[in-house]
Amino acid sequence: MNERVRLAGLEYLAQLDRSDRNARDREFRTADYPKFDPLSAPVSLIAFYLPQLYSDPDNDKRWGRGGTEWISVVQAKPQFPGHYQPHLPADLGFYDLRNEQVIEQQVELARRHGIGGFCIVDHWSAEGRRLFGRPLDILYRRKDIDFKFCLCWSGDRSRPEAHVDPVLSLQSATRYIDDALRYMDDPRYLRVGGRPIIVLQQIGLVPDSRATLEHWRKRAQERIGTDLFLVGPANFNPNTHPVQLGLDAVLDCPPHGIVTDEITDTIVPFSSSFTGRVDEYIRIIAPARRQLASYECPVIPSVFPGKDDTARHGGQGHCFIRTEPRLYGYWLAEAVLHAVDKPVDGESLVFINAWNDWAGGAHLEPDQRYGHAFLQMSAEALRPHLPLQTVSLGNEAPAQARTSLAPEKVKSKTRVASIIHAFYPDALEELLASIPEEAREDIFITLPEDPPAALLSVIAKNLQNPRLYFYPNWGRDIRPFLGVLQTVRAYGYSYFVKVHTKKSTHRLDGDEWRSSLIGPLLELLREQQLQKFLDENAEIALVAGETHLLNAYSYIGGAGNIAWLRRLCREFDVRPPEEDFHFAAGSMFAGRVSSFLPIATHPFLADAFENEAGQMDGTLAHALERFFGLFVKAKGQTIAGARLADGKLVISRDFENSDGTYLYAPADRRRVRIG
Repeated sequence: MNERVRLAGLEYLAQLDRSDRNARDREFRTADYPKFDPLSAPVSLIAFYLPQLYSDPDNDKRWGRGGTEWISVVQAKPQFPGHYQPHLPADLGFYDLRNEQVIEQQVELARRHGIGGFCIVDHWSAEGRRLFGRPLDILYRRKDIDFKFCLCWSGDRSRPEAHVDPVLSLQSATRYIDDALRYMDDPRYLRVGGRPIIVLQQIGLVPDSRATLEHWRKRAQERIGTDLFLVGPANFNPNTHPVQLGLDAVLDCPPHGIVTDEITDTIVPFSSSFTGRVDEYIRIIAPARRQLASYECPVIPSVFPGKDDTARHGGQGHCFIRTEPRLYGYWLAEAVLHAVDKPVDGESLVFINAWNDWAGGAHLEPDQRYGHAFLQMSAEALRPHLPLQTVSLGNEAPAQARTSLAPEKVKSKTRVASIIHAFYPDALEELLASIPEEAREDIFITLPEDPPAALLSVIAKNLQNPRLYFYPNWGRDIRPFLGVLQTVRAYGYSYFVKVHTKKSTHRLDGDEWRSSLIGPLLELLREQQLQKFLDENAEIALVAGETHLLNAYSYIGGAGNIAWLRRLCREFDVRPPEEDFHFAAGSMFAGRVSSFLPIATHPFLADAFENEAGQMDGTLAHALERFFGLFVKAKGQTIAGARLADGKLVISRDFENSDGTYLYAPADRRRVRIG
């Protein structure tokens, strides 16, 4: 037997064994509802909703008596090593959509995580009747369920050949609009510019689309006294104006129209009959952003949390692998930013495909592998678009340590405090050994709430009178820094050096990168060089390693950073400079305490940070890393760069730009409007 095939077979059996409730990913999240109201954001997230998950005569034709598409879901098998199948539901189980309590629970889950409505896939047969209409009728009848909805016309998917949509006949199209209009008198029905919205799944299947859709508009005027807002998929030339097709806007529908480098050739399928396609989720995000920006017509963005239809089509299916929640959150943030900047007829909408397409591997509903992670990322994408007072629930409390261990009276030898965020014991020991003797009495250490014993042991071994401040593990090293800065000021320090021990596990050169950041900063502590320099240069507010001072517009990062920077500019009433500004990559730098106290003492900033989820970009902490440089420049102060040359420290205002090796935000100049 071929060794690769044998190993693939063993992996296959192992994956089957892991397909149970214990198969949790490291990004798995339990139910933890946001502490803010994401539905108050200026963007509405609308999730496509599949109604066919209940037993009825149409499903009986496809699955046998009592059967539904859940059969495909539970029978799905991994097609190659590392393939996530089957997708098994968690909180709601294998539900039946005839059960009104299930719909209540779905709406509650959606609302709590910022999903503003369902776009119900409305299966309509070629003969002119609705299929799987029970959930729609329940929602329409239950006026007490406060949740928006709209319709997405789709073809008949109850037959074995259901992956091929039937062309909509003119007679069937007329019957459809006459039936659909009765739902649009409901005040919960989603409107754009005051007009009820209908999404057409495939405009190409509508006969003589302009004439047919014009007839729909006429019927709407007669029946409900208003025009319709008609949206079709953008699976044609993006420069084709939707008016030419009888539409008002198009719906961007990735992955359609996006060219990505598939990775099918890199996988070893378990069966020689496998003819499907395999893509990597991370590879679609950048081209999807570029495609969205390329439209010259009104466009509504959409994203998907996953896509894997091998449950439906087996080895002939198409799947995206490594669909991690944090990557979905990163992509959703891009769509949300686009919707804010380019509303369609006054409305900022983002569609998500889908809420409950279990057989298609596209679902926000909790599963056994990721739990609530995708839902929580949906809410987090909306956080930076809300005032800090809203997302902090009005808690007026600057960041304070949960507990502290610090001597009351310690005579300071200098006016420079060393602020260290400690996380890794080995890195901390190396760092403490490098601090000059003259600065060792001026160290402030912030730690996680429940630090490992090894970390405390390193501190006890190296420092006689440590000042320790314990913070919850969110906000990275930024939140503890802002909290302890106020304490530093109370001790009478004028300047600080901020470093941390966190390793860049995403970089192969993480240790070398950290050393190049820290080296010049520790040298600033020797012979009071930082104190002397800042005493003599009152206009300098921030000093950082020269090679790590980056152009913020070139390294702005993802949409989450941009949204947070806008929010911070509003909160601190600063106007971002039109010209370039710089920031200290890695958030290690030195500076004046007085220059950063206005940020540290903001009443609502401390509680606005996201929960830790391994995000590499797009959080408030990442935005503050850039905002420090922006804030300094907006207040009329400047930045200096420090470097070691022939063993000597050189500090200069005229620092050279970095060669651009910041992995967390690869060079991608995005001249976007921040303020």
